[in-house]
Amino acid sequence: MKNFDRNGNEYKMKPQLGTYVPLVGIFSIMTLVGFIKMPESPFKWWMLGVVVILMISLLRAYFIIDMDRREMRVRKGLLGKEVTVPLESLQGFTIHKLKQYGLITVSVSLHARYLNEEGKEKKVQLAQHYFTRPIQRICNEIDEIIAEDHNG
Repeated sequence: MKNFDRNGNEYKMKPQLGTYVPLVGIFSIMTLVGFIKMPESPFKWWMLGVVVILMISLLRAYFIIDMDRREMRVRKGLLGKEVTVPLESLQGFTIHKLKQYGLITVSVSLHARYLNEEGKEKKVQLAQHYFTRPIQRICNEIDEIIAEDHNG
């Protein structure tokens, strides 16, 4: 497993740095430039704030597949709350591609479709990247984890 760490029957996805590293890098450079070139401007503090928010967001995010409890637990983003998806309610996975001008893919995300307690279909984002192949690998590993338990 390339994207998950196994701890007994619990699989935790490794931090997805693909979207955060470029963003943190760009905003860190902008912060540095602000401190050097514009010491009197509040710009540098805004950029530093963005870097801190991105780092907190990365540290708070997780995706865990717990095969003992037969559920997936997901939390994404700075203020995101934990979403628990029982595997029995899982309807499948969807890969979303966001394209700019219909040509350039700027974001690819993996979503799980599931039925909530009221029987309504909901979606939760599991992973995000700039390219399709890493997302497809994550999707394949999730299928493998769930199928492995189902067969074993």
